[in-house]
Amino acid sequence: MKICLVHSLYKPYTRGGAEVVVEVIVRELTNQGHDVVLITIGRQPLMQREGRLTTYRIKPLNVFSFLDIDKRPVWLRLFWHPLDVFNVTSYWTVKKILAREKPEVVMTHNLKGIGYLIPRAIRVLKLRHWHTVHDVQLSRPSGLILFGQEKPFLIIDKIYEKIVRRLFGNPEMVISPSRWLLEYYTTRGFFYESKRVVMPNPIVFRKVEKGGGLVVTKDMVTLLYVGQIERHKGVLFLISACKKLTSNNWHLFIVGSGQAESQVKDLVGDDRRFTLAGHVNQEQLTKYYRGADLTVVPSLCYENSPKVIDESLAANVPVIASDIGGVSEIVKDDYNGFTFAAGNEKNLIEVLEHFLMHRQNIDALKKNCFVSVRQYSATNYIKRLLGEQSE
Repeated sequence: MKICLVHSLYKPYTRGGAEVVVEVIVRELTNQGHDVVLITIGRQPLMQREGRLTTYRIKPLNVFSFLDIDKRPVWLRLFWHPLDVFNVTSYWTVKKILAREKPEVVMTHNLKGIGYLIPRAIRVLKLRHWHTVHDVQLSRPSGLILFGQEKPFLIIDKIYEKIVRRLFGNPEMVISPSRWLLEYYTTRGFFYESKRVVMPNPIVFRKVEKGGGLVVTKDMVTLLYVGQIERHKGVLFLISACKKLTSNNWHLFIVGSGQAESQVKDLVGDDRRFTLAGHVNQEQLTKYYRGADLTVVPSLCYENSPKVIDESLAANVPVIASDIGGVSEIVKDDYNGFTFAAGNEKNLIEVLEHFLMHRQNIDALKKNCFVSVRQYSATNYIKRLLGEQSE
């Protein structure tokens, strides 16, 4: 079966969990004997074939590349977004590729940076279209909804949502990793004629020796933060809360990179209870998980299904997370972790103190972590995904 995936970012350009998910899907599809055509963004137009994978890198015309959006000022992004929504160059380029490759189905993921005319190109060519949602980018230009700021801030948000909803139409099937995100779009009038399916993200289970990335004493509880170093991800909030803990038998490792790195360094100062690891590769990251006692996901924005939670649970590490968005669909209190009220520092401190003072409770949760996600293997994901077409 020839399958085309369209996603804005692909290695070496990655920004979040969606890129990890797409990479896993591409690898598993080719492993199962399918021919895969991948359309993504690059610095220059490029086509390369490697085994069963054909990759097309396109360069949509705009005031700047989506690859650099985090480095551009807000006022310039205001010009970028309308051009991105109606990106005609992407439309013709992708349409030409699809007409040449003739895939049996087109699976779109995040299209910001490529443009929202792509669903129209798929319809014009009468190809089957399955879309996977990863965040709220079809509803909010920023792709973010901050806790306490749920209502659209500007009229432009409402106009943007209405336009995108009309352009996107109703793909044959829409997949969401969380029930929360699917309901979010449904209540806003998206995909009302599409088949809607909730499918947790695929997980790659890796075997690695325990430890190797963390150096702490056996009496310490090792806390781990993995993700973008951005204010909306709650990393500054987490550091502030940790500094107020009455217990001192902990050490927090912070893994990741982002625009708030300088603020994190200033807040940590010379406090040796914190280690800033920066960006690490997947092999190193797996070792960090294996050496941790608890992973903390303190998001201040609505999350769909954070990949860090999947990876932590797959490594048998319980998760302490903000109860926001679809998080509570994965993290179950007193089973494989614990949730706390988003943005509530007192609540977070109470949860952390509980586990610091009752370390045996961490061990009790660990036996359930892997069990809670083992059915979400990449192999099972693809089998179910392709099986949905015949139901």
